[in-house]
Amino acid sequence: MKKDYYAILGVPRNADLDTIKQAYRRLALQYHPDRNPGNREAEERFKEISEAYEVLSDPEKRRQYDLFGVVSSAPPPSADPFTQVVEEVFETFFGTGRRRTARPQAVRGEDIRLPLELTLEEIATGLTKEVEYLREMRCEVCGGTGSAQGTVPSTCTTCGGSGQVAYRIGGGFFEQVIYQTCPECKGRGFRIISPCSACEGKGVRARMHRQLVEVPPGATGGMTLALRGAGHMGPWGGPPGDLLLEVREKPHPIFIREEYNLLYEAWVSYPDLVLGTTLTIPLLNDEKLTLSLSPGTLSGEVFRFTGKGLPHYNSRKRGDLLVQVHVWVPKRISSEDKKLLELMRQSSAFQPTPKKSEKSFLRRFREFFQK
Repeated sequence: MKKDYYAILGVPRNADLDTIKQAYRRLALQYHPDRNPGNREAEERFKEISEAYEVLSDPEKRRQYDLFGVVSSAPPPSADPFTQVVEEVFETFFGTGRRRTARPQAVRGEDIRLPLELTLEEIATGLTKEVEYLREMRCEVCGGTGSAQGTVPSTCTTCGGSGQVAYRIGGGFFEQVIYQTCPECKGRGFRIISPCSACEGKGVRARMHRQLVEVPPGATGGMTLALRGAGHMGPWGGPPGDLLLEVREKPHPIFIREEYNLLYEAWVSYPDLVLGTTLTIPLLNDEKLTLSLSPGTLSGEVFRFTGKGLPHYNSRKRGDLLVQVHVWVPKRISSEDKKLLELMRQSSAFQPTPKKSEKSFLRRFREFFQK
């Protein structure tokens, strides 16, 4: 006698798939053998429910059933009702079920890591720079398929073209089906019978590639700039990896960097400190600043120029320029210069007479950078 699958699940004949699934889950939990140990009637009822769901959840089988009252083809092993019960119930109520993907996942290309050397001038302004590197790109001979011309890949017999294989763990009501990448085709879903001679079946070949890189102002050494999709292309049409550029800062001949501040050492003669003078301070953008030293300036004094340092990364803020004044002591002097220095040494005006209110150089220097 023909079984009324709709009546078994308690749904109308025009029920959609969601309605059928909801009825199936409710009845499967109610009549599952693990919940009704030793109850033969519940076990038979559970088999009927599973059989009805297996037919009505498949569009083709449901069409055959509605037309002829029977289904000609038997359910495949991977679609047995007990496995579907566990997957549907666990996914809905416990969030631990995993569904099998309809087609294999594409293999992503590997990332490429390169150093990117920048000068302080380039860091201060930002720039567009061209980098050249060896990159695996789609094979132009086979078009990235990995197969020789005139041939097509064949479906993997291990996974049936899905790119995944199923493993069952546990038992009874707590049985789970775990899907993993097929070890035979590595997730591709197909096997290459006649590999392309140019790329040896990989679908990609290494070639020199030029890439324009936008470097924002304010980059710091050790920072990694990522260019999405500029890495190695994935084999067999897979998505590309990323290009990761590690910023390396070149030493500067006159400036020292402290985060976003720049340190500059200005050397002056002793008379300049005593009498006062005007210094010209260079900047990274080829401009210049004027620093006026008042008479009696101490060696080691630090002057701050706000906003004349490096820009903050992705910000409108800028660091400062710190100028430290040092007295220049010559190593060789003439006899006349020596006589002048002897006269200076004998003069009381050049004798050290520090006042208690004057702080030492180290103390002033520390307090300056603690501001």
